[in-house]
Formats: sequence, C-alpha cells, structure tokens
Amino acid sequence: MPSSFVREYSAGLTLSVAGHGVLFLLLGLNLILMPDTAMQPVQLAIEATVIDTAEIRRRQAEDQRRQQELERQRQQAEAEQREQQEAERQKAEQTRIAEQRKKEAAERERQEVERKQQEAERKQQEAEQKKAEEQRRQAEQARIAEQRKKEEAERQRQEAEKARRQAEMQANLQSELEAEEQRLAAINSGKLAQYIGLIADRVERNWVQPSSARPGVECVVHVTQIPGGEVVNVRIGRCNGDAAVIRSIEAAVYRASPLPTPSEPSLFERNLRFTFKPEE
Repeated sequence: MPSSFVREYSAGLTLSVAGHGVLFLLLGLNLILMPDTAMQPVQLAIEATVIDTAEIRRRQAEDQRRQQELERQRQQAEAEQREQQEAERQKAEQTRIAEQRKKEAAERERQEVERKQQEAERKQQEAEQKKAEEQRRQAEQARIAEQRKKEEAERQRQEAEKARRQAEMQANLQSELEAEEQRLAAINSGKLAQYIGLIADRVERNWVQPSSARPGVECVVHVTQIPGGEVVNVRIGRCNGDAAVIRSIEAAVYRASPLPTPSEPSLFERNLRFTFKPEE
C-alpha cells in the first residue's frame, strides 16, 4: 500500500517537498544575513500546504488519458501506415502478378504461334517431301517403263536382226547352193576348163620367151584378180624354169590383164590357178 500510495501521489509529494525546501532555504539565508544582535528567537509562521489528492489523481488520470489517447493515435497511425503499406504491397504484388501473368500469357501466345508455325512448316515439309517422293516415284516408274520399252525395242530389233540374218544366211546359203550347183554343172559341162584354157591362152600369147627357156616349160601360176578380170597379184608356184622364165611368166600375166571373163558368172574365182605350159 505505501509503495502504491507513493506511486499514485508522487507528483503532489514532489511539489510539497520542493515547497518546504524553498522555505528552509529562505530561512537559512535570513539567519546568515541578520546581525548578531538581531538574532533572537523568532517564531516563524509556516503556512501548511494542503495537498489535494483528488486533484492530483484527476490530473494524473487526465495525463494518463492523454498519454493513452496519444498512444492510441500513435498505434492507430502506425496501424493505418501498416495497412497502407500492406495495401501498397498487395497492390504492387497484384500488379507484379498481373504483369507476370501478362508476360506468361504473351509467352504462351508466342509459343503457340511458334508451335503453329512449326507445325505448318512441318506439314509443308512433309507435303513437299511427299510431293518430291511422288515425283521421284513417277520418274522412276517412267524411267523403268522407258527402260523396258527400250529393252523391248532392242529385243525386237535383235530378234528382227536375227531373223533378217537367218533369212539372209538362208538366202545366201540358197544362193550359194544354187551357184555351186550351177558351178558344178558348168564344171561338169567343161565350161570351167574352157575358162581356164582361155586365160592360159591369153597369158601364153603375151609371153615373151627368154633365151634361157628350155623346151617343155611347165609352171603353176597363182593369180589374184578382181571382178572384171583385172590382175592384182601373180605368184609362180612349182616351175621347171629359171628366174628369167619365172619373171617372164609373171610379166605375161600382167600384160594379159584384164583376163577373160567366164561365160558362167559362177565360174569366176578371185584366186585361181592354172598350169602355164606353152606349146613348142
């Protein structure tokens, strides 16, 4: 209780003690300044100060109310400031979130546009690849068809050529057979002997007998001629004459060119042989 009383009325007690202190100080100063003769017992009239505790309590309560009101106002201001700061923070957060969402939406839209573009490019590439593949396939089919056509044409050409050759061979063979039959018939009829005799007679008439030639000259003569009887080569085979005789016979053959032609064309021989045996 005493401690609570002191706490409750501390302001009034302090004021009372201060007043009594001032009085005691004034009294001391009077004693010092007064002469000795004047120092006589003096009865001081000390006015008692009545402490109004109710007023003190009222003032303290008023001070406390003002302090509480100030504290309340301070707390309210702080709360309002916090609310304002929180509102600003929330607004800034909402703005940030809205901006973030806007960016995310823009990014999603960009990605979607990019995805659609990539999808369109992929489809275009696939279409182009498919078209190119179809063109390659068609070109390959056309090439194969053309190749087969060429091969078929070549096969037909070869078959036609083969048939032509066979026909030509058969015709040639038939012609040769017929010519050989005619030739054999001419030979058997003595026309070949007559043809060789004409050639031998022509050569003998063009022979200039050398001085070294002995009676009974007999030489085998090989003649190469072309159609028309022109002589292109002469070679003397077995011969009983000397070199001068051989040279004279060769010269006679060339002088006899062109040789007589056979009455039967089948008797013509490019390379023919006869015996040069002049009459004495």
